[in-house]
Amino acid sequence: MNEEGINEEDIKEKDMKEKDIRGENVREEDVREEVIKEQVRKEEDIIKETWSSMSFGKKLEYLWMYYKSWLFAAVILAGVICLGVSMYKGMHTKILLNAVVIGGDSQKAEWLEESFARYAGFEEKDGVVRVRANIPDDKGGATSKTALTTLMGANAVDVLVCSESVFQEYAVQDGFLNMEEFLGEKAADYGEAVSDYGVLLSSGNILEQEDMTSYDKIYVAVPVNSQNMENAAKFIEYLQQ
Repeated sequence: MNEEGINEEDIKEKDMKEKDIRGENVREEDVREEVIKEQVRKEEDIIKETWSSMSFGKKLEYLWMYYKSWLFAAVILAGVICLGVSMYKGMHTKILLNAVVIGGDSQKAEWLEESFARYAGFEEKDGVVRVRANIPDDKGGATSKTALTTLMGANAVDVLVCSESVFQEYAVQDGFLNMEEFLGEKAADYGEAVSDYGVLLSSGNILEQEDMTSYDKIYVAVPVNSQNMENAAKFIEYLQQ
């Protein structure tokens, strides 16, 4: 017993008991942890065994039942990534020409892009040629009018290929450049095909050869807000082949 009257043996005994209790608590935690790990391993084995015996349809059903929220998130994430990549490419891609073919065959739009690029001597590093042929020739209906007006308002039409009715509608609104002034000295090469605001393609032109359009008279015009006038002139020359 020390000066303060405290029995040292009691203190040691108390410390030993506390250590034993702490040790037992640690052992219990270790045991619980091992039990949990063992349960997880068993569940994983059961899932693996069940998964391997499932048909393809059952696997899809299982994934949809238990992981559909994750699948939705993955699809949304993939969509956002694709949109971001597309926007990035769009921002960093030079547009050499935006052409619109009213009532054209949309399945041949890519062919027209590649064919003109070869004619003009463009290489992939130079930029891209875009041909939109998905606006219907509905004789000035609301669908084509809205689509075309939207594109022209967004400066997204460098050259327009259209039927006589569409050409006349926009020509009287001064929506096109004066073709003779636009072509300059080369206007004489087109002869009577050149009017104040456009060019009437001659019979046997490349669009007619490829059945790109369904109307008889094919007019080509350049909007007043064309962004690539030099290439627009090349495109008219190309179409007249």
